[in-house]
Amino acid sequence: MVSVVKIIYYKLVIIFILTCLLYSCDETTGSTKTKKRYIYYSLSESDSVPASDAGLYRYDVNNGEIKRLANNSVIFISAGSKDATIGFEYRGLEQIHWIYSPQKGNIPLPYPISTEEKYYYWIYDIPYISQNYNGNKFAYFVGYRKKNTSDIYKDKPKLIIMDFLNSSTKIIEIDEICKSLIKDTSIEGVQPFSDYILSSNDGKKVWFLMNSFDISGHSDVVNIAISDFMLLEYYNDKIIPFIKPDYRIKQILGADYSNDRIFVMIVSLVDSTIYAYNNIDSIPVNIPYENFSNPEQFAKEKSEMVGWSDYGISIYDLSTMSVKQNVISWGKIDEFYPGLSHKKNKRLSFSPDAEYITFALQSKYSNYNYDLFVIKRDGTEFKRISKNAPVGIPVVSSVIQD
Repeated sequence: MVSVVKIIYYKLVIIFILTCLLYSCDETTGSTKTKKRYIYYSLSESDSVPASDAGLYRYDVNNGEIKRLANNSVIFISAGSKDATIGFEYRGLEQIHWIYSPQKGNIPLPYPISTEEKYYYWIYDIPYISQNYNGNKFAYFVGYRKKNTSDIYKDKPKLIIMDFLNSSTKIIEIDEICKSLIKDTSIEGVQPFSDYILSSNDGKKVWFLMNSFDISGHSDVVNIAISDFMLLEYYNDKIIPFIKPDYRIKQILGADYSNDRIFVMIVSLVDSTIYAYNNIDSIPVNIPYENFSNPEQFAKEKSEMVGWSDYGISIYDLSTMSVKQNVISWGKIDEFYPGLSHKKNKRLSFSPDAEYITFALQSKYSNYNYDLFVIKRDGTEFKRISKNAPVGIPVVSSVIQD
């Protein structure tokens, strides 16, 4: 009799476990969990959006719901982390850098306060804020300036690493380190350069560009002599050169996060070339520059990138630098939504798991307004999110449990 009871008990346990697996049962509450994926996009008054419409928006891929998360003009959104937390930036407000968390809402990022009476911190809005994929660290730049002066070329830029989970902030000195890397003794000033600053998935590494200035003997900004550009890496509380200082370095394009390779555009008098760098070597990239959009087109979990192509939209294998899969053709886009331009632009992003793509295309009859879309990598679930609006660069989150 006891053995029969045991058999019945074990069968019930097995049935319960299988039921939970099948219906994503929450063990503590008994309720089911819903998998969510979000697309975030921004509208700004600087792009002629009415103040009543400006802000940060979220599109729910599952049910098509659009929700306004923040008012005022938002100019940039960082890539979503594993829990769909993002960083974003306001235009024209004193508090520029913010976090949006689906669990906690909007949270301002803290700025350092000067302990020296004659100096104060101010915020660079470019390069933009960077966020690691684990969702706990944010990186951005601040300037350190003497009061009663507006000469930004005498500022001392500092890198801020903010650990959101542990509520800790690190302030990393940059200017003296940069000057020590350049042999030209006339260099007196350095500044962050390019639009983007990138973070590794775990947040232990941050990559960014700096340029240096010879400000001696120059009375105005127009005549400032630009010297070398530096691709630098923050790692283990140190700033190190990722590659040697080079005046030809002009732009960070993105990263192959799986292999810590940074895609950089090198410009010379002869041509422009893209290289993928790591700490050991560099690889020439045969993907045309026009196919690059912004760092959000690189997947965080795979060695893949979505890009524009002559076909339309394609997925590139970053280990071979070649097309791995075509997603949707220009002809198919025209078939569903006629009247859109085929002009490649910055509004193209990949989800971290490389499953979903969001992109925007201009109307043939407008230079400023875009239709915003989402599509799965296999070409299915092609939907228009919004129509005829000057949207910024959208980002696609990973899948989270709501």
